[in-house]
Amino acid sequence: MYLRSVKPGQIVVEQGERTDDLYIVFSGRLLGLLLSANGKEVAFTEIGRASYFGELAALDGQPRSITVSALSESQLGVMHASMFCGWIEREPRIGFNLARDLAKRNRTLTERIFGLVVHDVDKRVRVLLSRLAQSTGQLRPGGVLEPAPTHDAIATYVGANREAVSRVIARLSSDGMIEAGRRRIVFHNIDALLSGL
Repeated sequence: MYLRSVKPGQIVVEQGERTDDLYIVFSGRLLGLLLSANGKEVAFTEIGRASYFGELAALDGQPRSITVSALSESQLGVMHASMFCGWIEREPRIGFNLARDLAKRNRTLTERIFGLVVHDVDKRVRVLLSRLAQSTGQLRPGGVLEPAPTHDAIATYVGANREAVSRVIARLSSDGMIEAGRRRIVFHNIDALLSGL
């Protein structure tokens, strides 16, 4: 394994490329994106410290399923597929933990696909904001999400355009559910925010 430093905006792996290294995030934040043929980006997942990516290509040798780029300066450990697979063979608990983590990711993806198919933009934005708040312990009246994602970033996560997201954020603010400022969201009426989700 070796260390690799990446700068914000730098692409680590590209969707469709044929590489099979596994990456372990020692510091920083990265974003996994899916790109359509016409160039539309859909944010797939945010990857933070103590997480990993590239396990699918390392396990099955298939092309990369997503593009991963750095959101901040990041330090990555890079492990070749043969080393990773050998590690799993020697340490069965690593394989078990990986299977458990893949099951968790699969559940999250299933919920997200369901939400994209069934929910309108309003619900998708409310689901995303509530999940972000919950993951940071801020899903409570007076809770603050800072830095909050930009409207563009929210749009890529929920599969919508920025204008639609801006309208939803404005309505949530005017209805007293949240107070949205520059890269900052304060939560007020949690019951209303979660209603119908």
